[in-house]
Amino acid sequence: MGMAREVSKWWSRRRRFREEWAFHRNMAISEFESLGLPHSEARRYARRRLGSYSFHRRSALRHLRADYFALFDLLPWRRIRAGPLLTPAIIVAALAVVLVPNPHRLEVLANSASLLPFLPGRHVERFVPLAPAGVVPMGFADVTLWCFGLIGLARTAATAKLRQHRRIWLFAAGTLLLLAALGGVLWATILQLLMRNRWASDGLQGIAVGTFAFTYVGWAFVALRLWYRDLLRRCPICLRRLGMADLRGNAGDLLVAPLERETICLYGHGVNVESRWRHTFETDPFTASCR
Repeated sequence: MGMAREVSKWWSRRRRFREEWAFHRNMAISEFESLGLPHSEARRYARRRLGSYSFHRRSALRHLRADYFALFDLLPWRRIRAGPLLTPAIIVAALAVVLVPNPHRLEVLANSASLLPFLPGRHVERFVPLAPAGVVPMGFADVTLWCFGLIGLARTAATAKLRQHRRIWLFAAGTLLLLAALGGVLWATILQLLMRNRWASDGLQGIAVGTFAFTYVGWAFVALRLWYRDLLRRCPICLRRLGMADLRGNAGDLLVAPLERETICLYGHGVNVESRWRHTFETDPFTASCR
């Protein structure tokens, strides 16, 4: 109901501009008609006096907060962006984008299942072309994803503000598992495309596969870094994004007064402080106990 009321106010502001513009235009036309001009001439002179309708409309709607940017701000996008569900939703959407258009999605899922430690990997006799059909070597992806996953968990355990709260741990583990699943699906899908048919040159096909392997490591590194940064930007209690950033200190000082970035939980759970040397989250004891 609240959003419907805000949209109704937004629409009434737009209607207000149309009504006021029509009033001033009719007044100008009536003034010129009173001078003896025909209606068509009066409308032409009124248009010259008032100027461009589109220019005034654009300016007025912007000042009245009745343009489409203001309508976008009414949507719950900011609340969704700050909440804990957006990151998992993006990863799941990326999984769907990769899997749904692929007619061999079942083979991709079967290959990706080898990431699990208690399932045996599928045997591959040779690399170029695939034999048997649809089976791709997953060893490189297994090692890459497991190494980066363990590094991510180690960094989470080494960060004081993260290891002290169970909710952020569960969120970190869940999103990390989703990223690992996405990594396995990406590896199996792209390698399936590269190795489905034999190229004119085995060397060129090998170079393509090797280039993709290096690119894959870079993607895993960037994904892990963004994942860890996302954790640091969240409240470890409610998992929402922190806000109201405040910078203090000097960028050139490393020990005496280093540059620090202070943010707070907008729901009153505490204050987060980040610097080159520390990441701390000071909770409000009363609010934390109420949770």
